[in-house]
Amino acid sequence: MAIFAAYTTKTKLTAGAVLILAALLLVLALDLSGALTTYRLKTLDLLFRHVPLPQASPQVVVVTVDQPDLDFFKTQNVTWPWPRQIYAPLIEFCHRSGAKAVIFDILYTESSSYGADDDQILAAAAGAARNVIFPFFLSREDKPASPQTPELLDKAALAITGPPPPDFIHYRSLLAPIPPLVAAARTLGNVQSPPDIDGIYRRLPLVVPFQGRMLPLLAFAAFSSLHPGEPWRFENGALVRGQQRIPLDSQGQFLLKYRGPSRSHQRFSAANLIQSEYRCQHNLPPLVPTEALAGKWVFVGLTAPGLYDLKASPVSSIYAGVEVHATLLDNLLQGDFLQTVPTWLQWAWTLVLVTAMVLTVLFLSGMSGLVANLGALVLFNTLHLGLCVLAFAHSWYGDPLLTDLALNFSFALAAIYSYATEGRQKQVIRGMFAQYMSEEVIKHLLQHPDKLKLGGERRRVTLFFSDLAGFTTLSEHMDPETVVALLNDYLSRMTDIILEEDGTVDKFEGDAIMALWGAPLDQENQAVAACRAALRQVAALQDLNRLFAEQKLPLLNLRIGLNTGEAIVGNLGSQKRFDYTVIGDTVNLASRLEGLNKFYSTLIMASEATVSECGDQVEFRELDWVAVKGRATPVTVYEVMALKGELTPAQSAARNEFAQGLKLFREKAFAPAASAFTAAMEHLPADPPSQMFRDLCQKFQESPPPPDWDSVFRPDKK
Repeated sequence: MAIFAAYTTKTKLTAGAVLILAALLLVLALDLSGALTTYRLKTLDLLFRHVPLPQASPQVVVVTVDQPDLDFFKTQNVTWPWPRQIYAPLIEFCHRSGAKAVIFDILYTESSSYGADDDQILAAAAGAARNVIFPFFLSREDKPASPQTPELLDKAALAITGPPPPDFIHYRSLLAPIPPLVAAARTLGNVQSPPDIDGIYRRLPLVVPFQGRMLPLLAFAAFSSLHPGEPWRFENGALVRGQQRIPLDSQGQFLLKYRGPSRSHQRFSAANLIQSEYRCQHNLPPLVPTEALAGKWVFVGLTAPGLYDLKASPVSSIYAGVEVHATLLDNLLQGDFLQTVPTWLQWAWTLVLVTAMVLTVLFLSGMSGLVANLGALVLFNTLHLGLCVLAFAHSWYGDPLLTDLALNFSFALAAIYSYATEGRQKQVIRGMFAQYMSEEVIKHLLQHPDKLKLGGERRRVTLFFSDLAGFTTLSEHMDPETVVALLNDYLSRMTDIILEEDGTVDKFEGDAIMALWGAPLDQENQAVAACRAALRQVAALQDLNRLFAEQKLPLLNLRIGLNTGEAIVGNLGSQKRFDYTVIGDTVNLASRLEGLNKFYSTLIMASEATVSECGDQVEFRELDWVAVKGRATPVTVYEVMALKGELTPAQSAARNEFAQGLKLFREKAFAPAASAFTAAMEHLPADPPSQMFRDLCQKFQESPPPPDWDSVFRPDKK
């Protein structure tokens, strides 16, 4: 009988329609809640940083007051803040060069500390040039109005018709430049603009209302004043003049199209321009050629440390404020505005992708269907992101996040539905695998069904072999029912521990267990997990033996061998019947270490590779050098004593004495070695390895070993 019934096409289509609607509503709810706002902004930043941007306009240049400028004038005994008249030669040189405009991003809201003449010299230079724009600052706080506010409004305000954007930012006070500069300026512009909610400047308000007038931003003031034409008007979410249409959002903000990181626009040093004017006045060649500024829009701003007007941008976390204004003017001059894809088109495209994703998942099932579904998800996501990148390169911004979320939600919902209706067969498979694999391994196999075919791969794994000492002999004196019950109880408890430590049970051979770590999943601490499982099994057997004693059943003795190394792991067997197992020399050594425990009366023995893999997370004791069958060179074997920090003082002291005794033993100093082993037994009276080596030392004192003796133990039996 089939595990699940097949669903009709009509049923799947009906379910698909519900799933499509659910995915779209889920994304819409997230969007309306504002939960996606920050993430949407970050995806826009990624587009700015990874999509090639148009070159900056050569018509826009930036003159900076940087640290070298401050240092130069300091050598001339001019310290910061500079006298304002020092900017007069800068304006004069720009005028001499034929600059289109000189736009200051420096506020002069208080009279100069050098006196009124200092302000007048700067104002005179600006008035003579007739193309200088000074900034003012709008505030949302109630502050006393500057006396020159009416004059500023008459000079700076723009006459704009049409219904304004509904969510305009409103300001309550204005901080104006000093009267001489207001009078000398060609026009003035606002330099206050709020960043996005994450503190990054992506949008600027071209104009804002104040006292019934429309005041322009600094760069827009310069553009409107020196590019005269028809009056501006608001029209269908844009600011329009003649054939020019500047897109705005509901707050009247313009989405900047950055040209690249800081310094994308040509820069000049303020000190060099000032010196150039003085040199021209004395018939000397200027430091900056006059043709370099001919017809240019020149922004003047502060960039020296301590004066730096920082405004985080999508292209750089450190971006000069003056360059933000320069970018706006650049956009206005080039006219390649970054426009937002219409909302209806965005949702229509989202609907197409979500529908394709849901139908793909519902009509492709099984292992091959899983691969196809994942491939479709990757394909649709790649297609969407590719179109977003292509559109961005052509000055259209389509939100990648909203559609991508809807696509992934639709995949998840369809997959959940498909699993609930057609995936119960997997539950049966999971139940079968859970008997000998951990949950993590089962998940891996369900996600990678190709692992269930014949074949293997070389992996670094940790092998675990355990056996009950003398169980075969013991079982001969018990009835079969008791043997089976006792063995099942033991194997169940030991298997649970292995699975809890993310191991995989490879096989059972009577009372023996073979398990492994490191396959089919990679495990960084595989050796530590194997040691922890072994220590837990020893402790569990002690508890189990207490129960057996109460039932007057014989007690069990456990031996475990651990080894870490390269091995071949995979599904081995015939085409119809195969098991996930491991083969190789690493496996053989782990098996032999389990058997070696009998010679030392130890419980857990590990190889040097396992010890090295564990680092300092497990406490070991070096036991001996052993010539293992099948290996040309002896191996160093260790006893697993405890996890880090769990070694008792007695165990620690005994281990130190044992290590000293082992060193002396290998040096053939048998008398002091015997004393060291005896000292170890004073700390741990029931320590079989110490007793074994002490007895061996006493034997060698009576009958010394041959001259070629190398202290390597060569067992003559398994």
